[in-house]
Order: sequence, then C-alpha cells, then structure tokens
Amino acid sequence: MPTHDLQIESLNRSVHETAYLEFAAEFRNQGEGGFDRLDMLFSDTDQYFDWVERFEHDEDLPNGWVNMTHFIFFSGPQLVGTSRLRHTLSPALELDGGHIGYHVRPSLRGRGYATEILRQTLKEAHRIGIHKALLTVATTNAPSIRVVDKNGGLFDQEVLSPRSGETMRRYWVPTAAPTPSRQF
Repeated sequence: MPTHDLQIESLNRSVHETAYLEFAAEFRNQGEGGFDRLDMLFSDTDQYFDWVERFEHDEDLPNGWVNMTHFIFFSGPQLVGTSRLRHTLSPALELDGGHIGYHVRPSLRGRGYATEILRQTLKEAHRIGIHKALLTVATTNAPSIRVVDKNGGLFDQEVLSPRSGETMRRYWVPTAAPTPSRQF
C-alpha cells in the first residue's frame, strides 16, 4: 500500500489497545530501545494509558515534562507507526527530543513510512500553532536524518544529549507545506 495512504489517528485505548500492544511487542521482541515507556506498557497497561491521557490533557505532569499528543498511523488495518507531538519545548527537549518523535514498526522500515509519518505530524504541529518544529536525531541514525531532510529540515547544530550522552543533530522543520512554485 502506498505510504501516502497512511491514516493518522489520536491514540485511544478503547479503540486501539490491541493493535498498539501488538505493535509495541514487535519492538520488545526485537530488543529495541527508544520506545517510550515500553516496560510500563507491558507491566501495567492501565498505568501506561493513564500516562498517555495525562500528557494529552496536560494534567499532573512531572516537573519539566510537557503536553503531548500521541498519534498512530494505519495502512489498512495494520498499525505501521506512531508519533508524539510535544506542544512546547523544555530545556532538555531542546537538546534531545524536540517537538516530534516517531517510530515505525521494525518489520516495515525502509518503505517510506517514517517520511510520511513525520509529514503528517508536521501538519498537526502547524494546526496547533507550531510554525517551525525542532527535531533532534542522533548523529548515528542515518535513516532518520534522511527522513528529516526529506521533510525540509534545516540543520542547526550538534549538541550532547543530557539523557544518553550521544551527539545529536538539531533540525528546524517548517510545518506548513511549501507553496508550489509557478512555472511561466
């Protein structure tokens, strides 16, 4: 199925729990890190979805954390990816995290889904008033660097992640679709 046919939805436990758990299990089974609160999701599913709701509604967040929306993306019936749109930035997110994070199911990578997931999440960022989104990518993550480049990312600088100590590349990405140029 072409990547432009991806359907974006806000994560809703009552509708998406089974598909979301199956999606997350692929990350766990692959031994991949980076999926937010993966251990919590499988050890206490209620706590995980409560956590998602608190961030969605900006309620009782831990100090230094920001409001965010969790999106999921379907190709037909299959959940192929997720994104998190952070509505504001904290000092830590300015170095590692930025406005948007995304994941693609490990078995479906390399098919253009990440590029489309980021494109659609940028549209959502624009809709809530973010006109230029900050994205941070580890310098070792060449596939994500290409995804950011394909979405118009403008390199800003390299910084050290306060979480991992990794070198991160900061990019600013316009959230409005570029105006097509006219040919005369």
